[in-house]
Amino acid sequence: MPSKSEEDSPPLWLWPNLLSLDAPLVAVVWQGFLAYRFSLPLRPAGRLVLGLTVWAIYLSDRLLDARKPAMLREPARHRYYRRHSRFMLTLWTMVVCLDAVIAILWLRPEIVRDGLLPLAGVLAYLSIVHVSGKSVRFPKEIAAAGLFTAGTFLTSWAALRTPGLAWPAMAFFILCMANIVAIEAWEWQEPNPPLHPLTRWLARTYLFWVPLAMLACILLGRNQWYASIALSAGASVVLFWFGPRIPLEARRALADCVLLSPILFLIPR
Repeated sequence: MPSKSEEDSPPLWLWPNLLSLDAPLVAVVWQGFLAYRFSLPLRPAGRLVLGLTVWAIYLSDRLLDARKPAMLREPARHRYYRRHSRFMLTLWTMVVCLDAVIAILWLRPEIVRDGLLPLAGVLAYLSIVHVSGKSVRFPKEIAAAGLFTAGTFLTSWAALRTPGLAWPAMAFFILCMANIVAIEAWEWQEPNPPLHPLTRWLARTYLFWVPLAMLACILLGRNQWYASIALSAGASVVLFWFGPRIPLEARRALADCVLLSPILFLIPR
């Protein structure tokens, strides 16, 4: 277990993970990249609502985790939420209120309407995983990747409503699933609760299906969206391969950093 001094002064690079800011950043970057690829207008309200919504969801997930009994070898973010639950609850309240105000006053009505279904899915996910008290009988990593994909694609779907978004969404879903499966495989090992059998299988075959998805993006996509997916997937494979040589918390932070590959294509040249 970390010493008290380590808990009181985490390294600077760990703070985005402790405050659950890494996932909102990833969602907003890919949302902007998708709008850029399809030449869609993306209003500031759409960016803010996505970032704040993803942040609120991750804050909710961590706060609900902190209500459960502590387990051995818990990630640093879970220990942080246990020690600072009152502050994080206050932050969650502020984020939810600000998110609701922006969505009601400035977000396009069709986006609010279309967002109700993913929101219902998120509430069902949190209820099943944290509130029901029953053992989870479905691979929550797949559900989480699907909900994250739906939220990221929401504004583009509201603007286009075309089946042409299906393949970009599928590629992004696989990338998200690769990220979540890797993190779950690293963090939740015995004597913590066992992973779902499908998640264990995905972790054991990680170095097969993730490179295969990367290769498919390279051969079939041939545009910046699929190139970015392939780049992030390749970096994820390298990280998964060398993971045991990297400290767990650094590995956890890097797993989200490698998802920021769209920045390379969005930088003005």
